[in-house]
Amino acid sequence: MESFLYFFLAFSYLCLFVWGIFLVKKARLHLTNLLLFVIIGLIYDNLIIALGRFIGEGKMLESISYVRFLLHALFTPTLVLFAFGICLGTELPWAKKTFWKVLAFLMTLGLILYELFTSVINLELEPHWKNGILTYTSAGHSGSPIMVIIVTIVLGIVGFILAKRFHFYWLLVGTIVMITGGLLTIWVKHESMMNILELLLMVTLLMTWQFQVRYLRSQ
Repeated sequence: MESFLYFFLAFSYLCLFVWGIFLVKKARLHLTNLLLFVIIGLIYDNLIIALGRFIGEGKMLESISYVRFLLHALFTPTLVLFAFGICLGTELPWAKKTFWKVLAFLMTLGLILYELFTSVINLELEPHWKNGILTYTSAGHSGSPIMVIIVTIVLGIVGFILAKRFHFYWLLVGTIVMITGGLLTIWVKHESMMNILELLLMVTLLMTWQFQVRYLRSQ
């Protein structure tokens, strides 16, 4: 049953990727296109989790599981640039200033380097079985959530701005749901919960991207 859930999540992300391709054709080159790389990482992540029990313990699963952590470190911080791209695409005056552009790029680069040095370099993996799912997880510490916290805060701020200025609430709602769900996992120990919440957040990000594309085309 758990494997089916992760196959379903991988397929759902594939559908979101197709949705994103249609938005790329409308938006052409834009920072928001970086969301496609995040979706690719999530397709890979959920697919490897789903296939783990079928591949079995060994070097092969360990190696392809390492890529999960690498893609997370490289792609997830680009959500900062995605959020900034939304601000540019909706023509918020402050977003056009050089200071904010430089800050967005430096923050993204800093978060990528932070994740690589703290969570990927010298990463040691060990097999982990739970609810019929086999994954390779970090041996020892589970890594710092600082990157995820900062990205979530950025998305929340942009979501609040869109809600206040354009009465578009979906990004703010998605961020609040993600934060609430993250807090619930303290008491509800179900590892797939965060994967489901990530999917819901990604849906709201695609909805926000679509809103931004429609805004540009209406100008």
